[in-house]
Amino acid sequence: MLNAIFAGAPALLRAGGASSPGFIVGPIAKLMGIVYDWLFNFIYSFSETGSLVMAIILFTILVKLVLFPLSYKQIKGTYRMQMLQPELNKIKQKYANKNDEESQRRMAFEMQEFQRENGASMFAGCLPLLIQLPILYALYYIFNQPYDYVGVINDVYTNITQSILNIDAATRVDVLTPIVLARENMQVDVSVFDQVMALVKTMSDTEWNSVLSALGTAGNGLAEFVAQKNSIEYFFGLNLVSTAGLSFPGIIIPIVAGLTTYLSSWYMQKRQKAMNNGLTEDDPSAGMMKSMNIVMPIMMGVITINVPIALGIYWTLSNLFSVLQTWGTYKVLDSKEKKGELVFKDKKKHKKEEQQQKPTIVDRNKFTNQKGAGGNGRDSKNR
Repeated sequence: MLNAIFAGAPALLRAGGASSPGFIVGPIAKLMGIVYDWLFNFIYSFSETGSLVMAIILFTILVKLVLFPLSYKQIKGTYRMQMLQPELNKIKQKYANKNDEESQRRMAFEMQEFQRENGASMFAGCLPLLIQLPILYALYYIFNQPYDYVGVINDVYTNITQSILNIDAATRVDVLTPIVLARENMQVDVSVFDQVMALVKTMSDTEWNSVLSALGTAGNGLAEFVAQKNSIEYFFGLNLVSTAGLSFPGIIIPIVAGLTTYLSSWYMQKRQKAMNNGLTEDDPSAGMMKSMNIVMPIMMGVITINVPIALGIYWTLSNLFSVLQTWGTYKVLDSKEKKGELVFKDKKKHKKEEQQQKPTIVDRNKFTNQKGAGGNGRDSKNR
């Protein structure tokens, strides 16, 4: 599970150099883009300002609701593992001083059988975490290139491009040439719509300020659409479609993303310690949890430095909702456990199998008794 998460991190960082999500992530990004576009349009119908970040909040809630059945199963499996941990520790203690291969194999077998019979699995939390990876990849492209997925934003960029083309050719060349020259391996014909549009998609805030300053009153129409673009893309001074970087205020997002990742891991560890007094400091699972609590926040902080701020906000919100979801689910499970209503599917199945086996044993006994009786009859006859 951890290998899959750590292996996915470099791929997300490498995505920054790709303009296309590819044939695997592409369909996912397209589908999620349709959903996000619908949420954005809903928010935009009420308010233009902050519509991008408000759509992120709604989208995060929607993703959490869709994944809730898997998350509930994950938490329930973890809950069951925590309940069984004292017994698993007893099996470990049984083989504590036996380091030979056969003893270790028997210990692993006994632990697996004990988990199976009691409806638990140490891999219960894998699937929801693995599903999050393609979602993160897809969201990277949606937030890095919102003009390709959100209709309103595409219209704004189109209006900006058309406003530039409406400026007289000589002024247009004078203003845009320094910006084009600052880009390596990029050639732009400032009279061609698609090429100007491609340039517009790459321009920074500093470059926009330079262009508008150079145009003066000639750029009044352009300034209106740039202001609309900023109204959508900005939230409390943060450009949501730009990378966070290491400067203020962008660096706030990686810090918060790392802290909320730590909070999520810390809460799960706290619950585990509360339910399992047998988990000692030298237990391998305790060491793994401690490592995760350090490595995961740092890793997510580094990742969010190099991806769009909007993706960092999504991850932060997702962590916060996960903590609330975990807290609520544990409340429900604790209540069911106290009432004796907590049932585990595999355990029910195991009991059913035992019940099905009982008639077979009875029939076998009957057969044995009949066979014995028949034998006695023949013996009597012989006698």
